[in-house]
Amino acid sequence: MKKVTKLLLFFILIALVGCGEKPKETTIIETEETRENLNEEKNTEKVSYPVVVEGANGEEVKIEQEPLRVVSVGPNITELIYSLGAQEKLVGRTEYCDYPEEVLSVDTIGTLYTPDIEKILSLEPDLVIASTLFLEESKKQLEDMGISVLVFHEETKLEGVYQIITTLGTVLNREKRSLEIVEDMQKRIAAVTEKVQQMSPVSIYYVVSYGEGGDFTAGGDTFIHQILTAAGGKNVAEESKGWSYSVEQLLEDDPDVILVSERDYAGFIELAPYSELRAVKEGRVYTIDENLLNRQCDRNVDAIEEIAKMLYPELFSKEES
Repeated sequence: MKKVTKLLLFFILIALVGCGEKPKETTIIETEETRENLNEEKNTEKVSYPVVVEGANGEEVKIEQEPLRVVSVGPNITELIYSLGAQEKLVGRTEYCDYPEEVLSVDTIGTLYTPDIEKILSLEPDLVIASTLFLEESKKQLEDMGISVLVFHEETKLEGVYQIITTLGTVLNREKRSLEIVEDMQKRIAAVTEKVQQMSPVSIYYVVSYGEGGDFTAGGDTFIHQILTAAGGKNVAEESKGWSYSVEQLLEDDPDVILVSERDYAGFIELAPYSELRAVKEGRVYTIDENLLNRQCDRNVDAIEEIAKMLYPELFSKEES
């Protein structure tokens, strides 16, 4: 039962999220020219409201004026609000929003899937920012009360996080800061890519869940797959779709490196047949803060850097000495 609860929580968290000339109402749409447009706009100081941004399923959401009281229904959204320096606007968060630590003093509005609508209303927000798991019923209730709701869709590519950041930057009047964050992420990822491209890829497997509840990992069509490959890893589940895997396939893959949360480390390496994997026997099972991978936010670049150091320690040992 505990395994099922943990897996359910993972899938809840993983679903959180997600230009050209600007008219009076700014529409932000992801295109192949995103990076060029970001560079062209990076000197923008203030957002001119109203703005129109794209939410989940292509829905256009009009923000009439700068939001001053915001409720976040997503840990990644909460993290980005702080990264953007807009934390003074945050009046509500979910029980899972636990980073940075200071957010723990902000009022909670329940869980991701079943937020307390009455509690949200009592906080008198002018904007609620949620993920695709936010029920349409809850969304309608809030909109019927005159509260704007912006729902982000789940990104499947690493570049998608840039769009989440810049959209939030526009909505919260932190556009310049959002462009700085994206630029920093791009530079740091490029630095890792440049280092690891000279090396032979190391096969890697990320443990989402294991054991009686089934084996789950990041397939080739997932956002986390993009993080693993950006770090120079060769995801053994690349040909798989979604999250479900099989222990038989894992044993056949027998990856060079296995990545697991600190919570699952001891149980995984001691349980047969996982204990027979080469990475377990050779001590190449590494732990990582799973939130760096599961939450689509600026800390994804931290995950890329950490994983690259695990895969190719010889490339980074001189920097740390």
